[in-house]
Amino acid sequence: MKTDCMAWKIWVCVVVALAIGDGQAMGQAISSRGSPVNAGKSALGAGGVIRLRELTGLGPRSVMQGSNSSGSRRGETRNWVELGLQFDTEPEWQDEIVFHFFALLKNRETLKFTLLKGTVTYVDVARGRSRMGCAYIRPAGLARYGDVMGVAVEAVIKGEVAGSLSEGKLGPGKPLPQEWWKKPELVPKEGYVVDRSKTPFALVNFDDYEALK
Repeated sequence: MKTDCMAWKIWVCVVVALAIGDGQAMGQAISSRGSPVNAGKSALGAGGVIRLRELTGLGPRSVMQGSNSSGSRRGETRNWVELGLQFDTEPEWQDEIVFHFFALLKNRETLKFTLLKGTVTYVDVARGRSRMGCAYIRPAGLARYGDVMGVAVEAVIKGEVAGSLSEGKLGPGKPLPQEWWKKPELVPKEGYVVDRSKTPFALVNFDDYEALK
């Protein structure tokens, strides 16, 4: 009888321990889903080649007005959004770095989300800190698809993703999920995110940026 009682107590202890473990795992999973998105992946600290330091593209500071000095008959200036990037590189030279820029827009009327994507390629990138790159959302993209809720960038070197960085949220206390730009329900639209050469800002602070391919 004492043996049966002891076995019963051991079985109860095991069940309780498993239940506590499952509860902790579930809590960690929920916490992970709600974690902030502005912590980018970087390979430089682990002997890699690039670190993405800062990404901008949210808020009024990122809105750029196109110049009307070209004699446009519209008689108006249109707004662009600049997706600015700072990054570090370690090798003496990188032949080519490809940056995929993403922007998540939300229409104020329909509340529909749209993912925009554009690619910018830089060549002959020398070793250095706080190198600068950028892309721009065209005025038509903003007019059609709404306000910018999130921005992200991936750096690709020799065909492999070497780092990523993202910013944004859906609202107060509502962070975007990790790697939201990879969600299968978001099919990216291309042609609305372009490099500097296709904007009115092509020659502004020209030497601050890496050479476009």
